[in-house]
Amino acid sequence: MTLAYVRACGMWAMMKTLILSGVMLFNAVAANAGERLSVRVSPALAHAPADIIVYVTLERNAENRLLRVSAESDDFFRSSEVTLDGEDNARVMILHFLQLPPGAYSVTVDVKGVNGQTKGRARCEVNVL
Repeated sequence: MTLAYVRACGMWAMMKTLILSGVMLFNAVAANAGERLSVRVSPALAHAPADIIVYVTLERNAENRLLRVSAESDDFFRSSEVTLDGEDNARVMILHFLQLPPGAYSVTVDVKGVNGQTKGRARCEVNVL
């Protein structure tokens, strides 16, 4: 299919939407803290009020006790905590932050150990327009 044919058939707007969706899908932001902990947010760019999905991948460890996930911008803060069962916790956890207002957000994941010490941290960014 040529670009002239797409434009002539009135499918140009749909094509642009598909291309933009593909770019956003493959540009999901991810950050790693070694192999032990990683975080990925989808979508990395959204329109307010935005619902984002946070994917956390965590190496199983007997000392893991708490997972804290926060989304923070200049004007807004939201966080969630999940109790971990050490080596029995899921390797991948999915959290949802709903209705985020506009802003540039830093999404931070902290893993706390038995004594409350931070055992790992990962961060990524999401923009809500």
